[in-house]
Amino acid sequence: MDPPNRWDARLYDDRAAFVTAAGHELVDLLDPRAGDRVLDVGCGTGELTALIAGRGAVVTGLDASEEMLATARARHPTLTFTAADAQALTYDAAFDAVFSNAALHWMPRLGDVVAGVARALDRPGRFVAELGGAGNTATVLRALRAVLPRLGEDPERFIRWNFPTPAACAALLERHGFRVRLDDGRRARLALLVDAVLRAARARAR
Repeated sequence: MDPPNRWDARLYDDRAAFVTAAGHELVDLLDPRAGDRVLDVGCGTGELTALIAGRGAVVTGLDASEEMLATARARHPTLTFTAADAQALTYDAAFDAVFSNAALHWMPRLGDVVAGVARALDRPGRFVAELGGAGNTATVLRALRAVLPRLGEDPERFIRWNFPTPAACAALLERHGFRVRLDDGRRARLALLVDAVLRAARARAR
């Protein structure tokens, strides 16, 4: 099996471009301002990093995948990208905002991520993020846990996802000093995401 953070940037763009498209509204929620220092956690190929920079922010894209970062640097050579594990951030009051789109559920040590984000933020700071929630991929997880033992494999070795409930996520954030605010437009964004998934599926079925 490939290492957990080995990604194929071309395949991701082909199969999951809707994830980036849905993230545009999350950038609007972030509302980056000229001169804001922003850390984009799990930046992938850097499309949303570039969108944030286009609003005037000084942005750093961070990802654990060297493959994704190679594409990000090739596409956006004027931006700063760094390879690092978001579960072990070392920044101290270095950013005005931290942003993350569709990445945190890949990080099983979410508590370490939130602690690192809290340290990385200058006060007052803001953390705007989207991730998969409880129940996401439940059918896939049941299948993996049913089939892999028959093949002599430990399912948990392959399951490196983290899908918390809203309550658990809010409690974790509050323990690290955040005041939690749910976006009133979250249902609209969910509809946008579902519509994008359906369009992608129909396109591939043709």
